[in-house]
Amino acid sequence: MNSCWLARTSHAPGDAFATATLHDEHGTAAGVLCAWERHHEHPETAVKIDARAIDAHGAEAWASLALVDPREGLPFDDPAVLEAMRVVLALPAPDVFSTFVVHDNECAGALTAVYDLGSGRLGRDPFRFVFGGQQLHIGAGLLAPTPPATGPAVQRYGSSSPWPWDRFPQPK
Repeated sequence: MNSCWLARTSHAPGDAFATATLHDEHGTAAGVLCAWERHHEHPETAVKIDARAIDAHGAEAWASLALVDPREGLPFDDPAVLEAMRVVLALPAPDVFSTFVVHDNECAGALTAVYDLGSGRLGRDPFRFVFGGQQLHIGAGLLAPTPPATGPAVQRYGSSSPWPWDRFPQPK
């Protein structure tokens, strides 16, 4: 599975391959989300995200961003993280979803996004209850729709892979 780096910054750096401005529900500027290729230098506060969730030509969306300092992540097998994954599987699928990975075995939150704010899905983001976070408008230039999570499994495939992952690699 491919992943890339994601970080919230105060301004858009020139070396990120995708960036989008953030605004809170009142329209106040709230920084920038930036993505870097997996093997590119990135800020130490960056986390891994499923690369399928990033598109430099993506549309704007509303998101529940539960992103903690990488030093404050929880193990993916922590009961709170596992329950959040189960709740994600039980809720209607958002348009974009990925957990954030640090140190290949810890969860530092998740990104849940929808293109239609009227769906009500963001208010029920289980990762926001575990990690805190906020609802934000993400400008164009960052997000791509992801396939719905498959279940009932909540295990990740590969220690460095964000959850969910929808298929195993094909045998060669």
